[in-house]
Amino acid sequence: MSDSKSNFFQNEFFLLNYLLKEQIFNYKSVPLIISIDEVGRGCVAGSVVSCVSLWADLSAFQNSLSKNYKKHWLHLINDSKKLTEKKRQECFDIILRDYEITFQEIICGKNNNIESFQALSESKNKLHFKAEEFSTENIPKYKSNLECLQFIIGQASPLEIDTLNIWNAVQLSVGRALIELQKYVKNNFPFLTDHLSNALILMDGKHFLKVPQDFSQNLQVTVTKADGIFVSVGLSSIIAKVFRDTQMIQQDKKFPLFGFAKHKGYGTASHLNLIQSHGICEIHRKSFLANHLHSNL
Repeated sequence: MSDSKSNFFQNEFFLLNYLLKEQIFNYKSVPLIISIDEVGRGCVAGSVVSCVSLWADLSAFQNSLSKNYKKHWLHLINDSKKLTEKKRQECFDIILRDYEITFQEIICGKNNNIESFQALSESKNKLHFKAEEFSTENIPKYKSNLECLQFIIGQASPLEIDTLNIWNAVQLSVGRALIELQKYVKNNFPFLTDHLSNALILMDGKHFLKVPQDFSQNLQVTVTKADGIFVSVGLSSIIAKVFRDTQMIQQDKKFPLFGFAKHKGYGTASHLNLIQSHGICEIHRKSFLANHLHSNL
């Protein structure tokens, strides 16, 4: 990602303009991007956590926004996996201060937003790009800026992961966050409610999501390594990662035998050794451990 303040959102605008030019994507008056990332897919304990963040072109608002965020965190944004734990936490803390919220005040999608994976629908519009299509020499300079209007967490539990499989649980967690985002926009930005169904959904990887019915017509764009290419996805990546890490630190107090504060639920050698010694607890994913630890399950 660029270190120049004016260039932070070059890749987002390059993508928007390409899609408009090719008549793949269109919007009524306000271009919106919903950027998504998830964390915890490879863990053997704890929930899978997704973050969806809603972004809009500032030039389209004409002073409709009540906040003007300082965005001192912009230069710290990068793929959360590439940042040190200290840098991730620093960025996360600055974001929360900018939005004037505490960790406990982060909006989380309620589980009863979507209780069943079967409630999700196939996306009707999908497009995939490779990371190299966003090489810096191909990107013109854009003067516009994006504003993150809100970010929202979605989760799926270890039991849901065991029941559904991890990918379906990821989709469930995103679906819960999207429904909560829909509620938030309706209550806080009612003039954007009709535009949300036309927002571009942008996410890392190459697999497309099943989504709540109201989002099934949205164009889904997947980009390989998107969390390191797009600031908007990078923000979702950092928020999801630090949110989940904090949860696992909290779980460490409840289940002190397993060292969750250190490994955050990943299947490290020390974690697996502890499971062999003590068995499993209620936040372990049995489906992830069955092939390795039959005798303890």
